[in-house]
Amino acid sequence: MRKTPFLLSTSFALALSILTACGNDGEKQVLPRQVKVAIVGQDFINPSASKESLKNPEALSFDASGKVIEVLVKTGTPVTAGQALGRLMPGSMSMSESSALTSYRAARAEIQSAEADFKRYTDLRNKNFISASEFEKRIAAVEGARAKFEQSMEQLGFVTLRALESGVMTRVNFQAGQQASAQEVVAGMKVSAKANTTVKPVTQDANHKNKFSIPSEAVHGDGTSVYRVKLDSGSQEIGSLELIKVTIASVDESYAVVTEGLSAGDLVVAAGWHALNAGQKVRVALVAKAH
Repeated sequence: MRKTPFLLSTSFALALSILTACGNDGEKQVLPRQVKVAIVGQDFINPSASKESLKNPEALSFDASGKVIEVLVKTGTPVTAGQALGRLMPGSMSMSESSALTSYRAARAEIQSAEADFKRYTDLRNKNFISASEFEKRIAAVEGARAKFEQSMEQLGFVTLRALESGVMTRVNFQAGQQASAQEVVAGMKVSAKANTTVKPVTQDANHKNKFSIPSEAVHGDGTSVYRVKLDSGSQEIGSLELIKVTIASVDESYAVVTEGLSAGDLVVAAGWHALNAGQKVRVALVAKAH
């Protein structure tokens, strides 16, 4: 018998409360999720060749040691920037394994239910049984559910391995149940050519003195929003996400021209925004300078 969304949500809330009760041992906190950012007001560079790069996007590793609980890709799989590749339960989690896995399974069941519903609506749209506007609402709903699930996993303390660029997986050397060490390279990928392109300069004009280009992948699905990283006081790496409204003058497959909403020096999330939420703590992993 299939569980209803209400029961799934209730079971997840109950598991989370149990988890919270077990998690007060003062263990070391997991580092925030890594994100690729663009510095507004500077030229684009190839992050993998830059001295400012903090992590090689083609040699992937978890940020903590522990047991792998999920593998989400295989060799040859195309991936997009920000996509989850696998999950690990760190050894530093201040809870019993059973409590952690109970919470994980409840959240996983809820997102699987949402994705199954989305597949059904996709089939209906392909048969023209629902309108394009209705299907857009379903896309937004499932994207919101996925973002909620990803954030829940991080709040629970799980560590997610993510692609920092778009490309194709060339090797996946980890599997469920395996113990992995922090910073041990467990997967490789070939970054797509698009990630290495240089953005042409954007000239300023009298009407738009603060006219910048940013990666087109930084612009959200509504075409008017981006995430800006506000660094913590005294930190050059960790900060919180702010949802910023911008005015876009033009956009193509490589970059978007912004005329309002950003200032030189702003740190804008360059890719993977769909798996993030406003107010979330993040850690700068790669820098793609933007003109």
